[in-house]
Amino acid sequence: MALQGKYDFKGIEIPEAYIKVDNISYNGHHMIETVEKSAAVYNSDGSLKTAAVMEDKWVEKNPTRYTAKVYKDKAARDSNPDILITEIYGGYEMSKTSSAKNAVIQAYNNLKAKDDYKDYTDV
Repeated sequence: MALQGKYDFKGIEIPEAYIKVDNISYNGHHMIETVEKSAAVYNSDGSLKTAAVMEDKWVEKNPTRYTAKVYKDKAARDSNPDILITEIYGGYEMSKTSSAKNAVIQAYNNLKAKDDYKDYTDV
């Protein structure tokens, strides 16, 4: 799996750039988050009638970082994966539901959600 499209590297247009995610780092943890249980209620004069009710709850966080390598084209990547143009770094909150895609697909979807890569095609 990879992405292919027009890439601008420091003003140089690379028409068939090939982008390959090659590293994904995931860190799952839990933390306490304070959330509003019920909103504050105000009197018609703007004074506070009932204060907001807040509660602490445990939430799972799944921060995920990825690195993708940019090559001139697929042939350049296939001939020598160590010769690349640059690397792209990104991150997302990994979904771990039973219907979620795997981490690699989620990384590519995150990359394609960015304006710079929205017109790239899956290859």
